[in-house]
Amino acid sequence: MPQGPPLAVLLAAGRGERFGFPKAALEIQGNWILPRLVEALREGGAHKVALVLSPESQSAIAERGESGADVVVLNPTPETGRTGSLQAGLEALIASEGGSPFSALVHPCDVPLLSKEVVAALVLALDALDSPESGLVRPVTAGGRGGHPLLLGHSRVKEVLGFKPDQPLRDLLESHPDSVLDLPVPGPGPFLNVNHPEQLDLLESLLQG
Repeated sequence: MPQGPPLAVLLAAGRGERFGFPKAALEIQGNWILPRLVEALREGGAHKVALVLSPESQSAIAERGESGADVVVLNPTPETGRTGSLQAGLEALIASEGGSPFSALVHPCDVPLLSKEVVAALVLALDALDSPESGLVRPVTAGGRGGHPLLLGHSRVKEVLGFKPDQPLRDLLESHPDSVLDLPVPGPGPFLNVNHPEQLDLLESLLQG
């Protein structure tokens, strides 16, 4: 079955306990990260972007204005697992598309330096596969370390919807090694997670340098 243009799920329901506030409210050099990530996903080829929040993260960004996402989804129980948040985003996109099949980019908000060029490269790589509907494409470093976002063909989207909320996406990759395309990309953007304040300080220092 042909799949339409890719859609995207931006995961921002985490509590950010090490920061003392949800990661959805993170700023880098004074700039709120969520609108920047939505823009990178859309300009890289995502037809729609669903932003998944928790009630706590929604409250934390309530005064910041619009993120630019097409769909905003609340996961009332983010503590059950990140895959549960992904499923909430995918289900909202399925509803918005009337059930039409689509590939899906999955990106966490704590990888803030995503570029539209990386997104576009992933989309082109999936389209070039013999069976794009079953493909799994991710950026990797020269040494083979995986990063974000992960791009799922539409049959993999359906498969993820059957996962348990706490089941990691690596199970999907490990179950279908022949479907995984590791795409080497330059630059640190897809691989830099911000999980605690010291990493944020380091990232801002690098950008200033």
